[in-house]
Amino acid sequence: MKIRGFRYQTQEKIEDAEKISSTLIGGGEKALLKMKSQLSQYLIKSIEYEEKKAICGESRNSYYKTDHDATAMCLKEDSYSGLGSQMHAAYNTQILVSNGFIVTYYVSQDRTDARTLAPTLDQFFQWYGIYPKRVCADAGYGSVNNYEYCEQKGIQAFIKYTAWNGEKTGRNPATYEYIDTQTIRCLGGRVGERIQCPEGYYSKADYAFFLVKSCAKCDFEGYCKRFLKSKSKRSRIFEIQPRWVQLKQQARDRLLSPEGIEIRVNRSCQVEGAFGVIKQNMDYKRFRRRSMGRVTVEFALTCLGMNIRKYLRFAMSGVLPFYWVAPESLKAETFKTPSAKRIKNRMEKKRKLQPNEIAKKGYRRKGKY
Repeated sequence: MKIRGFRYQTQEKIEDAEKISSTLIGGGEKALLKMKSQLSQYLIKSIEYEEKKAICGESRNSYYKTDHDATAMCLKEDSYSGLGSQMHAAYNTQILVSNGFIVTYYVSQDRTDARTLAPTLDQFFQWYGIYPKRVCADAGYGSVNNYEYCEQKGIQAFIKYTAWNGEKTGRNPATYEYIDTQTIRCLGGRVGERIQCPEGYYSKADYAFFLVKSCAKCDFEGYCKRFLKSKSKRSRIFEIQPRWVQLKQQARDRLLSPEGIEIRVNRSCQVEGAFGVIKQNMDYKRFRRRSMGRVTVEFALTCLGMNIRKYLRFAMSGVLPFYWVAPESLKAETFKTPSAKRIKNRMEKKRKLQPNEIAKKGYRRKGKY
């Protein structure tokens, strides 16, 4: 709206400039012509910005000249640099897999997966009239909106969150455990109580503050306070969003249960396996068409082709697909106990590295694992 308003203001200024006499302007006719030329350039630019904003839309901030529906993304495998550091015209593709077959597909312009879960499940509902009972997804889908969406639709969310891998391995454990509305337990085992918004903190409607005392002799003090400016205080104030923490801990408990272990194992072989068949066996690594509609149809036909190939293979062999089922004796999984000494040593080594060296260590070059 601001760009459009500026466009109309510029048009009015150009009309007003036609009525101005050159005798009223310092510099005479030459200065007046220069001002009119600048106003015309502003008008052209404002129209150009308005057109670009209309093409881009509200849900993204980039598009490609060769394909206006495509979004600029860093791909996992970059054919130019190999590090995923260059932008390419791309679409975000999602699939729902059940018993090895793709039951729903979804193509979007989103650069991240977090906003694509709800539209994919809604499309599943449009096709089949019901929502799936369980959904398992990786950490890219772990957000408050997705957890709440699954809760509203009656879907059991076996969805990892961003810090899942660090907490599971004990390398980056959670600094606290949410017990109830008035209590938390920190990583060192100390109990924290809820307090009013302290001085110097900004109070938010959906946030709560908890105070943990006696941090002096805690082995995890350095790790717990690593992001704080003042690390000399003997206490620690946690600023928590209770709703988010509750949803995250519920998802964690589901994922660690025997049912969660079973669905996690099957997700790895079914969903990732389906993408592996499409990309490697079918050699389908890039779209041949442009625009959202044509790309969606192309991807739909590709998914259909994969399903037909799989169905014919099972029909010819006479064997039904088999996937791992958790035995009744399987117990719930637990996170690895974090070691304060190892965490401290790793933090000291990381301090010695420059930011670019830390980034290079995170790169996964093609052919090197």
